[in-house]
Amino acid sequence: MRSTYLAMLVFFLFGYSELHVHAEVNTPEAEPIEAQQIEAKEVGRARQAFSSFGLGLEEKQEVYRALRELGYANEDLELPDFLLRKGTIQAVAEFQRTIGAAATGFLTSDQVEVLRSAAGRSSQSAYMAGNNAKSAFENLNLGCEDHRVLYRALYALGHTARRTAFPDFLTDEAVVAAVTEFQEENGANATGYLTKDQVDNLQADAGKPYLWEHRACGPDRLLFPLNEWSAAGYSDSDKQDVFDILHAHGLLKGDRLSNSLSDGHNKDAVRRFQSSVGAEQTGYLTSRQADGILHGWLLPTPKKIWIALAVPDEKKKFLFRALVDLGYLWHAAPLVDFTFNEDLIRAVRRYQYASRFPTTGFLTGPQVELLLAHEIKPVPADTKQAKKKWSNPVMSWRYDDYSERELTLIYNALNKRGIFLDEAVNTDLTHPELVKRIRKYQQSIADKNPTGYLTHRQIAGLMADLGNRPPQDQLRKKSAGLLAKKKTPQMQPSARSAWEKLEYSLDKKKKIYRALYHLELAKSPEMITDFSYRMNLIEVVRSYQERNGFAPTGFLTSEQADELLNRKAPMLPSEQQEEFFEKSERSAVLGFFRELGQQEYGISNPITAILKRIQGRFGLTANGYVNSELFEMAKTIPLQVVREPRRPQKLYFDAEERPASKDWSLWKSRSDDMCEISTFSIHEDGFTGSASPAGVALIRGSDWKRNSVNISVRLRNWKRDTIAQLRVRGRTYLMMEAFGRTVLVGEDGLRIDNYNKNYSSLIDGMMSANGFEITYETDFGTKAVVSFSALGFTKQLRAIMNVC
Repeated sequence: MRSTYLAMLVFFLFGYSELHVHAEVNTPEAEPIEAQQIEAKEVGRARQAFSSFGLGLEEKQEVYRALRELGYANEDLELPDFLLRKGTIQAVAEFQRTIGAAATGFLTSDQVEVLRSAAGRSSQSAYMAGNNAKSAFENLNLGCEDHRVLYRALYALGHTARRTAFPDFLTDEAVVAAVTEFQEENGANATGYLTKDQVDNLQADAGKPYLWEHRACGPDRLLFPLNEWSAAGYSDSDKQDVFDILHAHGLLKGDRLSNSLSDGHNKDAVRRFQSSVGAEQTGYLTSRQADGILHGWLLPTPKKIWIALAVPDEKKKFLFRALVDLGYLWHAAPLVDFTFNEDLIRAVRRYQYASRFPTTGFLTGPQVELLLAHEIKPVPADTKQAKKKWSNPVMSWRYDDYSERELTLIYNALNKRGIFLDEAVNTDLTHPELVKRIRKYQQSIADKNPTGYLTHRQIAGLMADLGNRPPQDQLRKKSAGLLAKKKTPQMQPSARSAWEKLEYSLDKKKKIYRALYHLELAKSPEMITDFSYRMNLIEVVRSYQERNGFAPTGFLTSEQADELLNRKAPMLPSEQQEEFFEKSERSAVLGFFRELGQQEYGISNPITAILKRIQGRFGLTANGYVNSELFEMAKTIPLQVVREPRRPQKLYFDAEERPASKDWSLWKSRSDDMCEISTFSIHEDGFTGSASPAGVALIRGSDWKRNSVNISVRLRNWKRDTIAQLRVRGRTYLMMEAFGRTVLVGEDGLRIDNYNKNYSSLIDGMMSANGFEITYETDFGTKAVVSFSALGFTKQLRAIMNVC
């Protein structure tokens, strides 16, 4: 039976469902080796001999390049696998048949040397030809716009998927590869550098410019001062997206997302980015760097981002302690090499998985902050002095940007909200008692990560709204400052009193705000209803009054409020989003958009930046909120299922891979005697909203009763309280989630009897079938059918009984 080696990668986030069952399995005895399998022994010896050569990556690449140039291989592989990849083994076997050698599919040492010599000769001649072609291309003296026209044609012809306004045809490997592909397709000498005739042909095929090309020429142009952004062709939205993306990739240590380049935090973020991509660390982006960030082709790897953060060893020790305290690490001696130490990388991956971050194994800036916030030293022994002298040596830098006066205002704002109970001001906000109270405040405002340490955004919110109405002298002083700066009339307390006496309901206030938003006076798409004390909302009302010839008091009269109510404005984008989430699972929808962002733009965070880009793609208002119209349009973008090297499903960490058998892999835990065999879906029909395939795994412990296994079935975005159907060998098994796990049920949704008998029947069916399929309803209301291969299942089932 012929099988295909499938390379798959699956990240299990929320939205998966599991099936844990206990079944008795009767595995058949191993069959005797037939006479015709003697040749397989020779193949095994050849494979073992080849693996003993210990070829390095460069040597393998040389050999594979020779196979490609000789016409035996046609795949473009950066990491050629001569032991497991079927296409490579077939290419070697074809080469061996041609030279009259035994076609084992595994090279001998003499064959390796012959191919490496061939690759060396071709590389040398290609290098000389390439240098000559490069010089000829340089002599054409093409300008910036000429390069854009050529690149536009390559993009339109499908030779590159990268979007950039600054293509470098001389040194950028991706652009050279696109030119090489174009030349190969047209039967020309593939040097990677265009000839005069090829330039003329591409210019004729270029067509009209794309929107992402509209940038001023000059890739090394510094985007400073601020007017240089617009002069270089970048909008305010582009500028904000740049810093949103830097933040999403963990280059911003804090959460300050101002797009002002004069902001010290952002300049540090830019320097870290430039360090991670090997550029000069000026703190100011160039036009080409901004272009690369926006389109995702110049973003550094997670490892380089971690190195660029330059976390000192003292803080690394606190990170180590936090990981130990949280149960992700078990070392006694402190470790600080987060770059290369495998134990620390695995511990970070565990932490990221549990916290629903991308499991890269390397910390980002925000993740460093969260871990540092977890570590709090004990209170000093002298409790009388503790209140004033306490400071957390790790986290005190969080408040370094703020003066004593500003910290006092922050303390008073929290005190007026009932968070701090002591009227005596304490500006050391890292004191343990204050940290506990701040954590409660963060929980009250639905902060997803209540660390006990205020973020810059939270501080900005407190400073903008200090709580209760301030004393009259402070109000006069503040009003005088507004008059001096904005030359606007002082707020009139009588107007506020008149507004408050109207006693409009919350629902009416919402309708009024909607009207102000759709008049483009209010800017926030989030609902705001505090018309009495919210300063920015008072300014909005004043703008409305000035526009319509009313006295600009900042507070609505009954006639003005009624006029706004009669407009019957539609819901805000944030309200439309919440309405949509009432019908569709929030986590599933946002997960779909994140995977779409990763596929289309190379980013999975921030979600608002992804939504804005997709909205702009379909000509919708780019507000960064989801609604049904956007979702239906986004579904028309094909989401490609990622099938990369497999990972275990249940043995998340410390698992060692054992030899695979066709479409099933075997894993064994290093920390305990647990084994797993698993496979992933080979085909999906219907909209699942995920780029990850479904999976099936069988787990066994060494101390379990013989022939006992647990089955785990994982389906992407399986809607709760719906029945899924697993069909194998003409029989259908029904599954449903109940009490936090999934069980086999009848058509009425009730549990079936004879669990062991039914599960054994299911496994027997999988052993005798070539494949099986599962049909289920997704969180999006769609029907999905995922198909699995059963090839190799029986052999791996025998193996799991022996290994564990």
